[in-house]
Amino acid sequence: MVDYSELKKKFPAKKKVALETKNKKASKERIRREFQAKKELLASPLPKMKRGLVFYAVVIMGLMMLGSLVLSATGRGGKEPVSRKQVNARKSMDALAVALGRYKFHVGHFPSTEEGLSALTNITPKVKGWFGPYTKRIVPDPWGREYVYETRSEGGNPILYSCGPDGRMGSPDDIMPDQALFDEPFRDTTWTNHWVPYNLRGIVVAPDAATKKAIQEEVKKY
Repeated sequence: MVDYSELKKKFPAKKKVALETKNKKASKERIRREFQAKKELLASPLPKMKRGLVFYAVVIMGLMMLGSLVLSATGRGGKEPVSRKQVNARKSMDALAVALGRYKFHVGHFPSTEEGLSALTNITPKVKGWFGPYTKRIVPDPWGREYVYETRSEGGNPILYSCGPDGRMGSPDDIMPDQALFDEPFRDTTWTNHWVPYNLRGIVVAPDAATKKAIQEEVKKY
């Protein structure tokens, strides 16, 4: 008899080969489907987060953490708060600026550097046109130091400021008045009972000579 066992090993049956081929195709198809499913999952948008109490709590916590980081990075969280002394110093500066403006309204110029702020309170000054006092008294700033006052050689508003908490001239905490207040007495003259300002004194505008003479005679009474 002929032994076909060795030939069977070399040439397997067609049925067995077909089964193996089918299994390979099924395996490839399964891998293809898994790959397609993962591809679609990655391409799909992320699921929306439900905005409940937990969501808002997380957002608030995040903002608080961000704020704490900003505060720690800036040291004190921004500008240093203004103290009551600084507020009072600014109020004094503004009041002195108005008083100096009234002095100029009557006299025609600001007090000299040598005369200083005391020219606002002197009862019998030797200055023509002086009609004060323009303030009750001159007191030191809230830190017990004198205010810096100096006129400018080129004219304009005088230099007036407090050295502030550190007591050093020209430092960032110096306190100055509102510059517009030096001219306030000229914009609103109700405090003078409507006296004319210094630079307009002696000027009479009238429709005729007779009216002008009458006004001049009236002015002499004052």
